Amino acid sequence: MNDKFLEKEFEKNIPAVVKTALKLCAEAADEKLLPIFLIGGIVRDIIIDKKNFDVDITVQGNAVEFSGFLQRSHPGVFSVKEIHDSFKTAKVLFAINNETVALDLASTRKESYPHPSSLPVIEEIGCDLYDDVIRRDFTINSMALSLNKDSFYKLTDYLGGYEDLQNGILRVLHPESFIDDPTRIIRGLKFSVRFGYRFDDMTGTLMRECLNSGRFDNLAGERVKLELKQAFNVNRAECLTGFIQENIYRLVDTEISFPGNIDELAYRTKNTVDNYAKFLSNPDKTWLIYLGVLLTGLSQEKIKYIAEKMYLSGNETDILTDAKTICENRDKLEASQSSFEVYEFFEKTKTESILVFLIKNKSFKDKVDLYLKELKDIKTNMDGNILIKMGLKPGPVFGEVLREVLKARINGEITSPEQEAEFVRNFLF
Repeated sequence: MNDKFLEKEFEKNIPAVVKTALKLCAEAADEKLLPIFLIGGIVRDIIIDKKNFDVDITVQGNAVEFSGFLQRSHPGVFSVKEIHDSFKTAKVLFAINNETVALDLASTRKESYPHPSSLPVIEEIGCDLYDDVIRRDFTINSMALSLNKDSFYKLTDYLGGYEDLQNGILRVLHPESFIDDPTRIIRGLKFSVRFGYRFDDMTGTLMRECLNSGRFDNLAGERVKLELKQAFNVNRAECLTGFIQENIYRLVDTEISFPGNIDELAYRTKNTVDNYAKFLSNPDKTWLIYLGVLLTGLSQEKIKYIAEKMYLSGNETDILTDAKTICENRDKLEASQSSFEVYEFFEKTKTESILVFLIKNKSFKDKVDLYLKELKDIKTNMDGNILIKMGLKPGPVFGEVLREVLKARINGEITSPEQEAEFVRNFLF
């Protein structure tokens, strides 16, 4: 087989400052006689003409020691941000042309899984490149690109990842891949949706056998959370559809229920996120909307149990439980007549929870729109200092007065600071 060099792809898709950082790494590696490679997703992405700023480098040796050598060689340019000594990996920074370039340095390593779905155990650091790539998930993520001077741009592709990329195929590296790490199933779903790829026949069979075995039902856990977050943050209807139809949801909890028309639910979720994106505090929380849509059919206790198993933060858990709460109390919203009653129903509820409610209760769109687009950010000019200047003594009555002012403002009874002051005088005196 002829060697393949990716000079054109590299030069087109790697930013100039990153190239400079990579050149410094390569020069240092050559000085230490260390083979050094770009590896994984960044190699995949430059082949498919996609910009990728997550730069993963592996050295056939000890990456921590190598980062120390870089520190000594380029003290004004290079710094170590973080070291994981047990894995011999380092997150490092280059300061180049007033820009910061972040790189992940890893040692080649050989791993094994003591039992299904366990964390891997490191068997060797600084192993041959082949032993490092064979531990990875899919062939398309198992290619390496040499950075050494005498082999720069050379693609190392032991497992046929380049051909699979051309054919749009997701293929695992060995038959035990999903048994070793079932969360690779969620990762595969993400890649299939993002890139439009399909599982090859063997990989699809292995996935179904893994899920149908029941061995990993209710697995949950932090790794499930991390993969779900990345998959659902893509915000594609196909991701939710595949998650349900392929029974991948069983990894979270087998009691999850869903309506008969899964496609409609999936597209409504995707479109709702798109239509209300500007109201989200952080796009990285999109995945919680998808998860909330799946979990609102469960009890509060069950939702909290799943959240705990997945190591969700308090804020993340609140989004899910609050969505359940407002879904349970929708009769109160249906009975609301005034703008302030709508405001009170959604008050202090995070936007992600509200969007879960809207997806599950589309007939309330007008009231959700009223709250998010008109009422949510209404503020009054009135505060405690103004009340004191008006002759009111500090005390519990302050809260009652300020609340009444807000109510009148939201209901459109007053619209200016002067009218607020007049309202307070009439209310108190």
